Parts: sequence; structure tokens; C-alpha cells
Amino acid sequence: MKRMFGIEMQQAPGKLPGFYAQVIHKIGDHVNVYDRDEQLLIVENEQERDKLIEILEKASMLGEEFPLWLLPANAEMADLDAVGFESQDGHLYVYADRVAAFTLDPAIGAERDRWAALEQMKESILGRIPAAAASDTWYLIDSEQDQLMLGIAKAYGVQLHFFAE
Repeated sequence: MKRMFGIEMQQAPGKLPGFYAQVIHKIGDHVNVYDRDEQLLIVENEQERDKLIEILEKASMLGEEFPLWLLPANAEMADLDAVGFESQDGHLYVYADRVAAFTLDPAIGAERDRWAALEQMKESILGRIPAAAASDTWYLIDSEQDQLMLGIAKAYGVQLHFFAE
């Protein structure tokens, strides 16, 4: 998962279409926009985010900012619309403040206990990022479910590691 920044571009009230085109042109000249989804412009780092915010603020077109995680192409999401979206370029994003990701520590607990814990967690798991080794698979949950997942892990004698930026 890669940290990204989404900045919403709003229509400037009372401006002519030519004004909008000028702003788009200025963004194209000064900001490396990685991706977009309708009015949401997505950039890869804080420097690009800051440049984009400055341009949109001056044009009175700045909307909300959304912290995002870009998911790898092999990510499997059950209900992406609840916590993210697929961009116009086909990339999958989740809102970083709405999702937590964890993996199970393969060195703690028995394999059957890790399996049983995952079975109980299934109804809260929104998606996963599979890896070659099952123990390296990341599971995505609603960020408000982290304590529940930790409680389940503790009950089965296994340990979770949460994704930290």
C-alpha cells in the first residue's frame, strides 16, 4: 500500500468555463497529478499536494482533502464503495482514515488458531492483499474494528501486526 493524497476540486461559483480551463492548464504545468476520479485529483507526495492546494486556493476551487492508500493491483475488496473507490485509470484506493490493515504473526500461536481467528474475523474483513506466503497477506478492516480484531486475536492466542506508515 502506498500513501497518496486526494484533493477535491470544486467548481468556482460565477466563473466562466475558460477560467476552469486555465486552472486545469496551470495544474498540468505545475503539479504531477498521479491519477484522478471525477473532481478528485490524486498526488503521490506532500510537495505535490501543497502545490495543488495553493493553485486551487487561489482559484477558490479547493474542496476537501482525503488521505488515501493506493492498493496493489492484486488487492481483493468485497465492498470497495464503503471505504474507497476505483479511479478512472482503474487503480484501487481506500480512505486512510477509514481503513486499518493487519497481518497475522506466523510465529505466534498455532496454525489452526490463526485459521480459527481469521474465520471469526471474516465478517469484519473488507478486503485483503494476498501474498505468496499466506502469513504475509494483509487484511483490510474498518478502522473502528481494530479493537475487536485485537480481542479476537487475543482469544485465540495469536498476534496481529497493524500497517503503520
